[in-house]
Amino acid sequence: MDIGWKLVSTGATLGATVVTSKVVGLGWKAVTGHEAPVNTDDPDLELWEVVAFAAVSGALLGLTRHLALRQAAKWYGGDRD
Repeated sequence: MDIGWKLVSTGATLGATVVTSKVVGLGWKAVTGHEAPVNTDDPDLELWEVVAFAAVSGALLGLTRHLALRQAAKWYGGDRD
């Protein structure tokens, strides 16, 4: 088990998650005019809004995580996809 790769991949994943979450939140506010729906118990939220946010944020998080891990593997030295 390569501890170096575990550290690099964890860092890449965390970095991608933080950056993507911020970008999605800002983009959501720019498009809809209000904050991203993070509290699903909020009675003012509509179902379409929660579903749309989950789909968009999930897809972008998955994509950026994948791309970050690919770049980390290239940097670390070797194809670790």
